[in-house]
Amino acid sequence: MFEKLKQAIDDFYIKESAPDIRLFKLLGTGGIIVSIIGAIQDIFTSSDLTGSLINLLAALASICLMWYVHSTGKYLVGYLLTTVSVFMFLFAWLFLETGGMNGSIPYFFAFGMVFTLLMYKGALRYIMTAVQTLFYVAVCWFSYKYPQFVVPFENEKKQFFDQMAGILFSAIGIGLIFLMYLWEYGKQQKLAEESSKAKSVLLANISHEIRTPINMLLGMNEMIMRESENTQINEYAQNVVNAGQQLMFMVNQFLDLSRIDMGKETLFEEDFNVLKTVESLGAFFAKEAEKKGLEFVLDIDGKVPEYVYGDNRKLSQILSNLLSNAVKYTQNGTIVLSVLPVENKAGENQKDHTIRFEVSDTGAGISGEDQQKIFESFERADIIRNRSIEGTGLGLAISNKLANLMGSDIKVKSQYGVGSVFWFDLQLNAGEESTDRGSVGGAFIAPEAKILIVDDNNMNLLVGKSLLKRTMISVDTAGSAQESYEKYAKTDYDLVFMDYMMPEVDGIEAMHHLKESDKAKNRHVPIIVLTADASSDKKEMFLSEGFDDYLLKPVDSRVMESILMKHLPARLITPVGGDIQNELPQELKKEFSALLKEYDISFELALKHLSGDVVQLARVSEFFMQNIGGSLSSAKKYVEAGDYENAAILFHAIKGNAGNVGAEDLYYSARRLERRAKDRDAEYVKAALPLFDMKAKRVEEGLRKFREKFESVKHIIIPEEEEENRPLDEQELFKKLLEEVRLGNKTPALRVVDKLAELKGNSKDFDAIRECIRSIEFDRAEELIGGLLNG
Repeated sequence: MFEKLKQAIDDFYIKESAPDIRLFKLLGTGGIIVSIIGAIQDIFTSSDLTGSLINLLAALASICLMWYVHSTGKYLVGYLLTTVSVFMFLFAWLFLETGGMNGSIPYFFAFGMVFTLLMYKGALRYIMTAVQTLFYVAVCWFSYKYPQFVVPFENEKKQFFDQMAGILFSAIGIGLIFLMYLWEYGKQQKLAEESSKAKSVLLANISHEIRTPINMLLGMNEMIMRESENTQINEYAQNVVNAGQQLMFMVNQFLDLSRIDMGKETLFEEDFNVLKTVESLGAFFAKEAEKKGLEFVLDIDGKVPEYVYGDNRKLSQILSNLLSNAVKYTQNGTIVLSVLPVENKAGENQKDHTIRFEVSDTGAGISGEDQQKIFESFERADIIRNRSIEGTGLGLAISNKLANLMGSDIKVKSQYGVGSVFWFDLQLNAGEESTDRGSVGGAFIAPEAKILIVDDNNMNLLVGKSLLKRTMISVDTAGSAQESYEKYAKTDYDLVFMDYMMPEVDGIEAMHHLKESDKAKNRHVPIIVLTADASSDKKEMFLSEGFDDYLLKPVDSRVMESILMKHLPARLITPVGGDIQNELPQELKKEFSALLKEYDISFELALKHLSGDVVQLARVSEFFMQNIGGSLSSAKKYVEAGDYENAAILFHAIKGNAGNVGAEDLYYSARRLERRAKDRDAEYVKAALPLFDMKAKRVEEGLRKFREKFESVKHIIIPEEEEENRPLDEQELFKKLLEEVRLGNKTPALRVVDKLAELKGNSKDFDAIRECIRSIEFDRAEELIGGLLNG
């Protein structure tokens, strides 16, 4: 008997799946109990049994109603009947019979409102809530306007107990409603978490199982490609490689998603070069964009810090997904990767830097409806329109979850058919540059080192010498491959920088010639290629041809110095503790920056290429102004004569010069013209040349204004220039050397030693003094200097 009753209760309440129906049954049961208790209460608190009869009728009506809706399944009918018969008319009757506003029923009005809000859905919820609210207001107004219709309490004691009962029962009822909803919410959330976890485990297991045969397939396919000499078979094998890599990429995405969903993805933070990361990604996707005929622009603000502390791999993965989507969904136009600093908001617990990473494109765009779901797993925007584009719909979901893990979130702004912008802001702490040899730039001198820079562009040669001025390296230059052969034969260089794109003899052929001469002398001199092509296959090609390393143009002084640290003999390098350059006053920086910005020139970018040396920028600017007119004139002549090969070489030279002075717009224009000239696209080149000429002259004018401003403030920037340039005699040099040694000024002391060595001959005495200064043995150095003076 008891078991049957328990089973019936379980079937009636617990097994019901819909939370609103279960709540209706529980509320109905609660209403029945409350009505019975109310009837009993009225027997003891009122001499009139009308209230008791009403409560008993309410209990009986509730039982009949619950039986009806449970049998028929017409729960909406039950909701409406409950609202109208119980919460409106029955409550109104009880309100008038039990003291009106002085009784307990107003508390039950609140109970009825909660029921209505929770039971109904859609528009009916708002309609019934409005109707019920107006009805309760009308009943209260009626009791106020016509008090004769309200039955008062016989005494204050009965009124007190009635109100206490109303407060107690309505509070318990409303509380139970919310407890039930919280229980239901927790249950549903637990089910969702278990389902998500099960899905993630399944995805991870399947993905791992799939990876094994894919790796085996790709491995065997690699053996086929190595051993087969049949061209057709190799083409088939290459198709297998492409398909296998695409499949592996998708499997890895499933694994990434499952790791994140299971909470196994954690941050691996370290010091890293954020500029290098972005530039590497830019180089790769620039090539991908070029395959589709798209323009790719990398825009890095000069104020972005170089080294930060964070998760480099996850940052790279997010940017790779965003850039990959930009390339996939853009059919024509431009893709821009921008990196810029963001000011921290006052009062926040902030890290050292907030950096915004932004990817914009002129692609298909995303509708407002799709923007709400693109960050969900397996969701793709405009599936019908983009059905020909491969994808799993996981890239943005994974990227956003990784951004969340790093304390950010990806935002999007898009116009359908016009393009999209995705961005996220990362808060990162300042990082430290690695102290390993070969990774530190600008922290050494090598006065005994000799290097050769080979480039057909005189301005690039000037920039190269300027960049290396503070390292005290002896730099020779050659304007052609033939000139480099002659100088290389006469001098034992420690390293060579070789431009790749030169007329007549290119950098690869020149490098091979120098390497052959080294074999005869039984020596190895590192040769570094200078190139504007940052693509990964070019890098591999240069290294496979025999170059020891590569350096991108426009040249970054820190990268250049890093390469020198890596490849120069260790005995020639003396680490130093700081930058030799004087700091440019902040006000002048702002003035120079504002002046050049009007002419589309980035002062910050130009200084970055020149180690922050504004004096060198002034010299490079002068060189640009002297040569740009002749370069433009020659380029026009080549185009008119149909000699696009030489025109491309000139555009290449102008591109490098523009990069050196920070003229970004001119740089990208020259790059486009160079590419079009190589493709012999006469129509484009001829049409674009007038605008290009205008941009070049605009840059020339801006640099002229900069030079004028520079000359007017030169005395502020280099106040001791005349004194430093005044030649000192032997006695003065020895006196200055002793001062620097006694003060422990390593770098200035080495400079004076070099001047004395030139004046008296590079004797072994000066070599010994140099070694003591480099080893910071200043007392011993002072003794040696004293010995020379006394001798």
